[in-house]
Amino acid sequence: MIRKILNSLPFRKKKDGDIDEELAEDLADDLDEGMTDAADDESDVDLDDLPFNELPIDVQTKRLPKRPKSRRSWLSKMLIIMVFLSPFGATAVAMIPVLDPETGWRLFHMGGPGATVTVPGTERELQEEIARGVQDVQDRDRAAQQSGNDDSSGTPQSAEDIASDLEGVSDLIGTPDDTSATGESDAPTPEELAALIEEEGSLDDPIEPDPLRPAPLPGLDEEGSFGRIPRIGDDGTTPFDAYKRPFELPEDVPVVAVMLTGVGLNPQRTETAINDLPLNISLAISPYARDLQTIARDARAMGHEVFLELPMEPVDFPLSDPGPRALLTSLSEGENLVRLEWLLARFPGYAGLVSRQGSKFGSLDSAIRPVIEFISRTGLMYVEGSGNGVASYGAQLASNDGTPNAIGNVIIDEVPSRRQIDSQLAELVEVAKRNGVAVGIAHSYPVTIQRLRNWAFRLGRQGVVLVPVSAVASQQVTPQSADEAEAARLEAEEREAAAMAEQAAQQEDSEEPAETIEN
Repeated sequence: MIRKILNSLPFRKKKDGDIDEELAEDLADDLDEGMTDAADDESDVDLDDLPFNELPIDVQTKRLPKRPKSRRSWLSKMLIIMVFLSPFGATAVAMIPVLDPETGWRLFHMGGPGATVTVPGTERELQEEIARGVQDVQDRDRAAQQSGNDDSSGTPQSAEDIASDLEGVSDLIGTPDDTSATGESDAPTPEELAALIEEEGSLDDPIEPDPLRPAPLPGLDEEGSFGRIPRIGDDGTTPFDAYKRPFELPEDVPVVAVMLTGVGLNPQRTETAINDLPLNISLAISPYARDLQTIARDARAMGHEVFLELPMEPVDFPLSDPGPRALLTSLSEGENLVRLEWLLARFPGYAGLVSRQGSKFGSLDSAIRPVIEFISRTGLMYVEGSGNGVASYGAQLASNDGTPNAIGNVIIDEVPSRRQIDSQLAELVEVAKRNGVAVGIAHSYPVTIQRLRNWAFRLGRQGVVLVPVSAVASQQVTPQSADEAEAARLEAEEREAAAMAEQAAQQEDSEEPAETIEN
């Protein structure tokens, strides 16, 4: 390469024009020797003696001072790690209710009202309950075996022997000396208890169907604006009498009735309620369910009497929305009656209507009175589903018109937990023993269906009878005299006028322009 450079230089030329090659070769040799010496000299140079800017790049990089790791650096790394792990954490939290419902309930209801009482029963409590049930079955089998042995030997079994055989179920019925819960007169004798256990059978035994008559029956419906709606037959037969579950009230025995609402909204829950609940539990079908006629037909084929839910405006509307085509106070009487006719035409075979929400609509005379009069003309039963145990204005109007009616005393699953449901069922029994009649309103939650089945299985041991809701018709609300009914009407009108004045004042306040500097 050096020779190429030298050949390009204008060296002294010979006379014939050629380059002096000897001179070029000597110069090239000298340059090669010089560069070799320079390289040797560079290798002998001490890098510590050179300035920093003359050092090689790799040496400068190594000699640069190291920057210490700051707190910000650690925070940045932690933030990156947290961002990377956040999807996995969110997935884990979302899986908690699936893997452990109790922990999920505590987590998502932490700090809420009643969080300490809304936790479902723990696994340990469930195991204890199962153990008690197993012990119950074992004690019953042992009692039956002992009874068979006594029968074979010809010696009758004494009451003391029966009581000793049934010692394992004392926690379910109370001890003979314990009168705090049911009273001394309500405690069954050992003979009665043995008969009850033999009559009850096992909790796992399937419920035998007791079909009701298929609906609709001829002459009990007529054509309406949206389909066939109920009416009183020409012979005076009402849809209530035709479609209710036949039952005769026992004398001098407290009775309870349970209305399960929301049936039809979930197919699996609906099937469980129809097949697993006692036939004396009435089912209220939602008008917003699908395939209503099939649900009503299956329920009646099993033996349940069915009712139709009647959605009405609550006090906190629209925060609580009763649903489409609900009866509202903002609509005229004609519009509400048209909506009522649409609801009545949803399916045939129901014995009555159950009000859903309706705390505001049912308290205004101009709103509820036309509805009650229409229901009276159709021959249906009206059930007040508020669950506060107080006769609403609508229930009182129905009682005054002679329409079959009932009011709910207890909301069974207002808090959907095993403990609260069992507590409310016990309260329902106490109300029945105190008043003779009690009606419970429940929702079709899985835990509610399960607790109702267990409660109804042992209800006879408490001296209370489970009856259909239709069996307690007109047992709770006393009809008013003409003067009392007129006074109640005037009071309802005053209440309605005050509510309208308050609503108008609120509207005026909302329409006033805001005060500004210009005003």
